[in-house]
Amino acid sequence: MPDEELAREVQELKKALEVMKTSFEIVSQMARAYLRLLNVYAEYGGLGIDVVIPEIKHDPIAREIVKILFDLRRANVSQITRELRGRRGKGSRNTVRAKLEELERLGIVREVPAKRGKTYTLSRDVVKRWLELIGMPIRFEQTNDY
Repeated sequence: MPDEELAREVQELKKALEVMKTSFEIVSQMARAYLRLLNVYAEYGGLGIDVVIPEIKHDPIAREIVKILFDLRRANVSQITRELRGRRGKGSRNTVRAKLEELERLGIVREVPAKRGKTYTLSRDVVKRWLELIGMPIRFEQTNDY
């Protein structure tokens, strides 16, 4: 009888140890991601989207359009223009349309099917690079947002 009780207690301890080990792995991953963010911040002086997409570093309108698409996920030219005007105080549909074409050529933005007109979203590659930078382990198979 005492051997059976001892064996049961050992099994319970093994289970508790496994739970603690899993928790430690998660905390360790979070700490690595946090340190990576601190290193990026120290190297670049910030965590802006231009760290992931250096092609738009010197183009404030393109940077703002990318930020808008991060916030809205999908938007047409009119929606982006309206949001751009709200954030910058000005913006024209022609400028937004030209910037979207340029961003599409660079592989940063892609056109997605919509019921009416053209709708734009960020490319999966850009979203993936951003999520990797900030340490978010999200798999695209689990979502159809991008």
